[in-house]
Amino acid sequence: MNLTAVENLTKLSGKFLTMLKFLNLFKKRYQTLNKIEISQNNLLHNYHYLSSLDKKVLIAPVMKSNGYGHGITNVGKILDSVNAPFFCVDSLFEAYELQKANIKTPVLVMGYSNPENLKVKTLPFSFAVYDLETTKVLNEFQPGCGVHIFVDTGMHREGVPVENLPEFLNQIKKLTNIKIEGLMSHLASSESRKDPLFLNQIKQYKKAKGILKKHKIHPKWFHIAATGSLINPQTRPIIAEVSNLARAGLALYGYSSSMPDQNLKPTLTLTTKIAQIKKVSRGEKLGYDGTYTAKKDMTIAVLPIGYYDGVDRRLSNKGAFSINDISCPIIGRVSMNLNITDVSSVPNPKVGQEVVVYSCNPADKNSLGNAAKICKTIPYDLLVNLAETTRREVI
Repeated sequence: MNLTAVENLTKLSGKFLTMLKFLNLFKKRYQTLNKIEISQNNLLHNYHYLSSLDKKVLIAPVMKSNGYGHGITNVGKILDSVNAPFFCVDSLFEAYELQKANIKTPVLVMGYSNPENLKVKTLPFSFAVYDLETTKVLNEFQPGCGVHIFVDTGMHREGVPVENLPEFLNQIKKLTNIKIEGLMSHLASSESRKDPLFLNQIKQYKKAKGILKKHKIHPKWFHIAATGSLINPQTRPIIAEVSNLARAGLALYGYSSSMPDQNLKPTLTLTTKIAQIKKVSRGEKLGYDGTYTAKKDMTIAVLPIGYYDGVDRRLSNKGAFSINDISCPIIGRVSMNLNITDVSSVPNPKVGQEVVVYSCNPADKNSLGNAAKICKTIPYDLLVNLAETTRREVI
């Protein structure tokens, strides 16, 4: 190689290094406007707390719907170290997401899978089954696969009706390439041990267990409960009597659908930044259709977050955000990607200042639990509608 060629190569290398430095500098300086923070400590606390309620009932974390909005791989990586029996997901896609993230904990796919997708390659997952077609495909294309028989005990969604269970078992006993790992069902209600719907489902589940025993089928796992019936001291002894595992969904993330539990710690905080600050005079109307009229001269902030990002539209003129622990009402209608909030009480608000959209403090008006109450809905509804495009960070 001649001297000129060496010099040219050196110049190119120098330019390349300069470009790399510039890109690294840009990467370090980039800051997202909207951010979801997931508390690792709170998530682990909730798991261990739920595990302590009854030592005979182990906990299988539920990570469907993008980990209840927290990010399925974030939750999976945090809980991969707790030696859970398995993780629960709804779809084959979600199971693949955990696999791509190198999650080592076994995975149970609870929802329906297109049988054609089970023929593509050998999979390391277990599956809930309630129809012969899927079970036969698993037997042929997923040899050694674990299955959990899903029995319908009275909720009348998916599941083998208890009266059809004997025939279903007669058929799948002929399939020698699958392992029956569990018997599962799902409760429609767990508010009270005297609830007829709850008691009838428990009765039907016991009947299903007896049918399996009669067929000399002895699975390792029996699970009918989500964590609501485990948290409830009225129903907990009954759950422990009929099962050895509970699927932990909402409570794992710090919320209880059945009854308040102060031991649970919310795991998620959603924040944004102020994009613009302006003065508004008394009598001016704000937002779409002018649904808010300024009652006095006020200072408002425009925020780059809206219902696409997960700020429920039902919070319009009712909800609140917070800045430095100061509650700031949402004024006007929540827009697709924007919101307006009253910052008149905030000393010297600034563009770029952090705003807490959903707080992890249950006492705050803008806690996710309280926001759900304002919307007259359940925390699930708000959590699973958090945009997947929002950056999630484990703290």
